[in-house]
Amino acid sequence: MIGGDQHLATFVKHGVEDWGDAGYSFVTPAIANYWLRWWDPKEPSKNRNKNAPYFTGDFLDGFQNKITIKAVANPTSEEIKQGGKLSTRVAGFGIIKYNKPNRTITFECWGRNVDIHDKNSKQYPGWPITISQFDNFSPRNYYELPTIQLSKENQVVTIRDSETKEVISSVRTKGKSYQPKVLKLGSYVIEIGEDNVPIRYYNVLAKKNNRKTLHIKI
Repeated sequence: MIGGDQHLATFVKHGVEDWGDAGYSFVTPAIANYWLRWWDPKEPSKNRNKNAPYFTGDFLDGFQNKITIKAVANPTSEEIKQGGKLSTRVAGFGIIKYNKPNRTITFECWGRNVDIHDKNSKQYPGWPITISQFDNFSPRNYYELPTIQLSKENQVVTIRDSETKEVISSVRTKGKSYQPKVLKLGSYVIEIGEDNVPIRYYNVLAKKNNRKTLHIKI
């Protein structure tokens, strides 16, 4: 997810049932921002990376949504000393780079007055950040469906809840092997293909440490 306007620049992994079970969002800094704001939680997170700032990690936002803060561009005294309203309120811009062959996404967050062509220029603390496409659905607690071994690479695989028919995930595989993750035990439908008549496997059970393999000929 990508957002903007006159917001504080953030990089967050969202949670629905649990922290980290949903996708990432990047809010770019405003190019011209007159509003002062900070992300300054009253209590440090109990779950953050070693040596990471106290304001990163797992939190509940004002609406009790589960959020995992990865980076925030807070105003600093050093920036304020530079002078000028547009350079003292964490103004800037974001750049997003997609590496299609590697399935990675790099998020950059630059200050307004930074020359990005200067190799010595630095982004806001915490950036750049690179994630895999598959990191957008990489819950901490999950169950596995069988490993899907395809006869043809780079196929669209869609997972549905057997009872509700809700789409749990849909992704184009990287290569011929893919093991889908789901958030709960139960029965699922696996769909392979992107035409009007996909290949379907019904009542596939999720397990912890699922060692089964499903061989599929396309």
